[in-house]
Amino acid sequence: MNQIKLLTLISCFTFMLGCSKATDVAGTDTSANQPDTEFTAQIGDNEKTQGIVLLSGLPTLNTKDSIAILELDPESAKFGEILYEYELPEFDAPLHHLYYSPNGRLYATGLGTQCSLAEIALIRDATGAPTVSDVECLDTQGQVVGEDIMWHSVNGKEYMFVTFMGGTGLAQPDGGSVGVFNSQDNSVIKVIEARKSEVGENEPYIMFPHGISAYGDRMVVTSTIHPDLATGVGNALTIIDLNKMEPIENIVTEDAQPVGFPSSPVEVLFVRPSIVKNAQPAILVNTMFGFETWKVPYNESDKSFGVPEKLYDGATAGTGVPLELYGNEDELFISHAIPGIVKRYSLNSLPELVSSGEDIQAEPGAHHMIFYSSASGRKLIAIQNNLLNLGDAADNDPTDVDFIAKVNHHSLTVHDLQTGERLGEINFKDKFKKGIDNIEALFGSGFVHHH
Repeated sequence: MNQIKLLTLISCFTFMLGCSKATDVAGTDTSANQPDTEFTAQIGDNEKTQGIVLLSGLPTLNTKDSIAILELDPESAKFGEILYEYELPEFDAPLHHLYYSPNGRLYATGLGTQCSLAEIALIRDATGAPTVSDVECLDTQGQVVGEDIMWHSVNGKEYMFVTFMGGTGLAQPDGGSVGVFNSQDNSVIKVIEARKSEVGENEPYIMFPHGISAYGDRMVVTSTIHPDLATGVGNALTIIDLNKMEPIENIVTEDAQPVGFPSSPVEVLFVRPSIVKNAQPAILVNTMFGFETWKVPYNESDKSFGVPEKLYDGATAGTGVPLELYGNEDELFISHAIPGIVKRYSLNSLPELVSSGEDIQAEPGAHHMIFYSSASGRKLIAIQNNLLNLGDAADNDPTDVDFIAKVNHHSLTVHDLQTGERLGEINFKDKFKKGIDNIEALFGSGFVHHH
């Protein structure tokens, strides 16, 4: 990716942030990369409105990375307060995503090389209060820049699968790997790697993998972007045969290039009957730079994938940078960083996309989300409005990437789930001098479907 193209991307994103309007055009996707077995933890009533977040220290504000527990009930006098905070060691990049395993263990992936995968000891102290006793960086056998995790059973044995965008080395211009871990002791069982420059022409490859999802013995990972945000961008999905733990096919999901780059598939969902009863299996995927959502049909009888179909075109609908795919019992929610909205669709209609309500108006950088209820029983959604915690030139921040800074609102907005009404906002930069990387429900109490 040369400098001229990067400036083109920055200009386009800046234009869209200034001119895009929210739309009610239906487009869908979900990165429900979770295990098929849902996890519900034992949690006190007073903790059901609390969330756990990864916070990044901002270089110009002299703050440190941390894990924090927040009160997220807008009806509470303590709304927006940090109830507990655990300062993290200084890694070369922040932790990025939180995940609960099927048995309730808490993990995080990391965007650097020093701690690309970690297990977080979220426990209760002697008084019963939630606390973090340790963060253990795991041995990945050299795999770096962890992104998504899912737990999935293959031939009766459960594994933890992790995508590593940097593969086995950031110097590789076409790197990327999928780590297969023992789900009990976190040991590496296999590194699935197939660099495009090292496999034969037209042979399947894995490059910059981010999103991950699976059904039966077929797994799909996306090809997103090199971790340095400059070396290369992908435009395809990789299908992995889980019997052999090897890639077998690439599927291109790209049409127009609204910002002049490959489409950059990001989060992905393999629609399957365990999520939607009687659903026709299919892959749904968002393309970050294509602004699109695609469907790839799956024929279960012969394990073949059909011709990709574009379901949603954000470039014409006025949205860009679609990111996350979450669902509760009834709906699928898709965050679009530009202009900062969350679209909603009928879960039971998947893999087709049927709007189930008006867009939820968040802020630029709309990204991760959780679902929970207030103390009075009002159903809520909290939306993280932050893409990456890179600073901006106005702060003279050495980590500055201008177009990313424009989709960093550093906030959580809390909305009525039914109406979309905004009930509260927490701006982490203003209040705590930090950015927010990720949000999850405390002890997984709000977990349904997500990556």
